[in-house]
Amino acid sequence: MNVIGLGTAGCNIAEKFSQYPQYDIYLIDTVKREGTSLRIAKKTGHEEYESQSKLRTSFFQKINGECLFIVCGAEAISGLTLRILEKFSGSKIEILYIKPDTSLLPEIKALQERATFNVLQQYARSGLFEKMYVIENLKLENILGEVQIIGYHDKLNELLVSTIHMINVYKNSNSEMDTFSSSMPTARIATIGLVDYETGEEKLFYDIDMPREKVYYYAINKEQLATDGTLFKKIKTQVKSQIKDEYVKISYGVFSTEYDENYVYSMVNASFVQEQKIN
Repeated sequence: MNVIGLGTAGCNIAEKFSQYPQYDIYLIDTVKREGTSLRIAKKTGHEEYESQSKLRTSFFQKINGECLFIVCGAEAISGLTLRILEKFSGSKIEILYIKPDTSLLPEIKALQERATFNVLQQYARSGLFEKMYVIENLKLENILGEVQIIGYHDKLNELLVSTIHMINVYKNSNSEMDTFSSSMPTARIATIGLVDYETGEEKLFYDIDMPREKVYYYAINKEQLATDGTLFKKIKTQVKSQIKDEYVKISYGVFSTEYDENYVYSMVNASFVQEQKIN
C-alpha cells in the first residue's frame, strides 16, 4: 500500500509506517523530508495552497495502486488535498483524517478545519473514496494516559500507526473463525479502536455518531486457541455486549498469533456525516 502524508502531521504519521515493509511512503510538505518527498513552496493560507501551488507531475507518476492519504485539516497546506487526490483518480483511496482539539484553534483555523472535514466526508459518502477514517488526538491521549510534552505526538502516532497496521494485517489474513461479510457500501466514514481483551471495554479513536457497522479482530495466542474451551463463549459474549442498536451490523474474526498477550482491534463504520450542524 502507498502511504501519502501531507503537511507536518500527515508526514510525521506516514513516516511511522516505514517500519513495516508493506508500505511505500510518500511525503508532501513545505520543508525538506528524507525519502521520497515533494517540497511545496510555503503559502500564507488555505486558499493560496489550493490555487497557487505547483505540483510536480513526475512525483505522482511513481504512485500506483491502493493509497492511504493522511492529512490534518487544521494545517493550511490541507488546501492542497483535493488537487492531490485528483492525481489518483481511479485508484482505491482511503483517507486518514487527523482531527485536532478544535476548541484551542484560532477561529480561522477552526473554520478551515471544519470545511476540510465536511468536504472530505461528502466525497467519501459519494463513493469517491473507499473509506475515511477519523482520528481525534484527544482520544489517543486519553488511551495512553499521561504523555510527556517532549515526544507527545510521537507517542500518539506510534499508537495510531501500530493499530492501523495490525488491522490491515488481519484484514488480509485467513482467520480461524469469522462472521465477516461485505461491508455496507454507504458506510464509508469510520474510526478504529482497541478493546480490552479481559473486560471487553472498547476505546475508539473518535466518537462516531450513528454507527452502521462494527467489526472486531481478535488476535489470540495460538496455544490458547487450541486449549481454552471457554474462549469461544467469551468472545461471543463480548461481541454481543456491543449490540446497542438492532440496526448496527456486527461481525468478528478470530486470528491465531504467536504473541504471549491477546489483542482486540475494532473498526466502526457510519454513513452519517459526523459533527453535522442540523438547523
